[in-house]
Amino acid sequence: MNTEASQIYTQLQTLYRQLERLDQQGRIVMARDSMNKDFPDSKQATEIALQGIEQAINATCWMEAMATKDGTYPPLGD
Repeated sequence: MNTEASQIYTQLQTLYRQLERLDQQGRIVMARDSMNKDFPDSKQATEIALQGIEQAINATCWMEAMATKDGTYPPLGD
């Protein structure tokens, strides 16, 4: 799969919709252990996550990836 900035933008939009749907369905719960001190409330954590994804969507909206010297868009991998 080629990696272009527009694909990342589309993936972010998909992630936003998926997280929003999980929230609307009441399917997000937070870990209840001693390590989760930052986000014990699922509603607050979801709002913060959605805001972050929305900011990333807005930032990538106009981005384009340049091709390599040989004119291709090679996969980036994880």
